[in-house]
Amino acid sequence: MTLITVPLPNTESEQLFFQLNTAIHSGNGSHLQQCIEQADSADLPFVIRKLNNEQPEQFWSLLCTQNAQLASNLLDYLTEPERSLLFSNLPIDSAKDILLHMRSDVRRSLLRSLPKPLNKALESSLPDTWENEEKAAMSFPNGSVGRICKNEIIKLESWATTSDLETVLREGEQSSERIEWRYIYLHDKKGNYLGAVKTRELFLAQSWDKLVDHIDTSIPTVHADVDLQSLKSLLDSTSHSTLPVINEHGFQIGIVGHTQLNHALYAKSEQQQLETGGIFGGDEFRTMPLLKRNIRRLTFLLPSVILSYAAVSIIASFEHIIEQVAVLAAILPLVANLSGAAGNQSVAVSIRELSTGYISAKDWLFVVAKELPIGAINGLAIGLVIALLMLLTHGQQNHLLPILVAIAYTISSTLAVMIGGALPLILKRAKLDPAMLSSPLLTTLTDAISFFSVLYLAQLMLL
Repeated sequence: MTLITVPLPNTESEQLFFQLNTAIHSGNGSHLQQCIEQADSADLPFVIRKLNNEQPEQFWSLLCTQNAQLASNLLDYLTEPERSLLFSNLPIDSAKDILLHMRSDVRRSLLRSLPKPLNKALESSLPDTWENEEKAAMSFPNGSVGRICKNEIIKLESWATTSDLETVLREGEQSSERIEWRYIYLHDKKGNYLGAVKTRELFLAQSWDKLVDHIDTSIPTVHADVDLQSLKSLLDSTSHSTLPVINEHGFQIGIVGHTQLNHALYAKSEQQQLETGGIFGGDEFRTMPLLKRNIRRLTFLLPSVILSYAAVSIIASFEHIIEQVAVLAAILPLVANLSGAAGNQSVAVSIRELSTGYISAKDWLFVVAKELPIGAINGLAIGLVIALLMLLTHGQQNHLLPILVAIAYTISSTLAVMIGGALPLILKRAKLDPAMLSSPLLTTLTDAISFFSVLYLAQLMLL
């Protein structure tokens, strides 16, 4: 396994790399842990990513024998594909120990990326108390609260007392770093969520006090199928740091707070940047298998080829007109580009209103009705400007040419803003990513509409 071979940034990091290598080759786990704990946190990412061949597996296996929590924390320096490759090569016992200390959302993401036999083997190592929560969380799609929630929580039945809670807290003392202990969550015999209790409210409670009598009714719940933007609005409107996540059956699958939300929004932003550039399926590295990299890129390129060819075919069908009026070849990209720019303005407004909850995916007719007059007025205004420019430069060739361009642009621009406004909503309703697909689809559609409007009007008016 090779991660990266760029030079280390300074002398301190070079010395740290030498110390880690020495500890790995000697099998001295305590020395390895000591080096990491004493190292400058700014140097650690460079040094860890410098490890190559079998060193990463040896590094995490050895560190896991000393401090599994620290080994889990250092995984943050790796990308998701690198973590998947690491776990595929780690000894199964080390992989199980590290998995128990990972964040819930990262753990679920890792398990999905591993081969099925290894996935099953690692899943079987999770505590029984997590089983139902893990399965429930895995059933929700990416971008939902259910997928990002944290399930390391304290859940007790309604009959539990303060004394029972004390016993549970003592038993979980060694794992307190990964357990949410600020709240205790209660459920009935059927597993249905009843409410949450703040731990600090129990400091003065008697040992025989029932926890159900201390439920804080001000703590709202959030459904697992809610999207990230809706979750952000809910968290911003409450004073509670975390919220219980409930599925459609009333079962609590975990909790979610600003930490989980921020991690998810950052990951979503990174993914959208990759997809905008034509890379699908997550991060791509040149150390990945060739076929996997090819498929990721073809996922973007092949649909683009088909859509673009369909738009260009319109020009081919009117080739005889362009031969007779050569200036149309210069007019076509002008009308298409300006129409696309107008349509992208509508796309931006719709995506922003969707993200803030101002409109829903069902409001596409409302959006079309609102965009129609904007597109018509702006299209006519810009069309007149283009017509004036055409009159000054090409008016002597044909006096109908400026009028043709003005009408064609008005039509294509009006349709572009209507389509641009409705397209993100339609994609959202189809459970596709509007931010990723709206622009390429709009570009193809506006090109086709612009080409057709100019060439068809030229056929009617000039020939």
